[in-house]
Amino acid sequence: MAVPSAASTVSAVQDERPLRVALWGGTGAAGGEVLRQCLAEPRIGEIVAFTRRPLPGELASASAGGKHARVSQVHVDDFLDMSAHRRALRNIDVAYWCLGISQLSEPNTQAYRVITRDFAVAAAQVLHEESPNVIFHFLSGMGAARNGLSPVMWGRVKGEAEKALAGVGLRRLVVWRPTFIHAVAGRERPTRGDRMAELLHLRAIPLLANTTLNIAHAMLHMTFTDDGDDKTYGPWKINQLAGAYRRAVKQEP
Repeated sequence: MAVPSAASTVSAVQDERPLRVALWGGTGAAGGEVLRQCLAEPRIGEIVAFTRRPLPGELASASAGGKHARVSQVHVDDFLDMSAHRRALRNIDVAYWCLGISQLSEPNTQAYRVITRDFAVAAAQVLHEESPNVIFHFLSGMGAARNGLSPVMWGRVKGEAEKALAGVGLRRLVVWRPTFIHAVAGRERPTRGDRMAELLHLRAIPLLANTTLNIAHAMLHMTFTDDGDDKTYGPWKINQLAGAYRRAVKQEP
């Protein structure tokens, strides 16, 4: 698919009301960067962050009426049951699902499946009921296999998650499949994958690494470019769309 004109992407939405956004995974590296970039995006209004732990560092003032008062933090005890948060899930325009865990941290298949697939599907189902026009962005991974034909456990489970989400009936599902993710703001508990991502990023091998900043900017670019179709984007496309977003808003790469 050709990348839409960045200028037309901006002009098409500049007269619309600010979007109301839902975010899962805001305490993690990718989700935290998505939250930071949403706060820097004037076309986004309220950001509802569903978390189990308090937001980190500079984002902690979100729930205290500080400079990030656009963020409403909702504490979730059980991600398998989002029904208690139906009010917060109403009138959501766009949802960013960045909640997840590395297979290195959770090697048990069933536990990994609950976090990766079941949490996301439980949220998407209630969200679809309360906000039927929502556009759902799902952070998956390169190698996810919806047909189950993957040599690695995480690829099979992420494929299961993508397939299950596609069956929820969402207005639009956008799937992101990065490779190694390099956290530009660092990560609380770095893994071997983080060290590999940093090495690949520093060696400028864009097909083998995506920064959290590029993931966030690619998501934002497609937030304001709605052609009505479900899409799946791999690592090269993520970097391309991130560049298109920065050109649109005249940010430095």
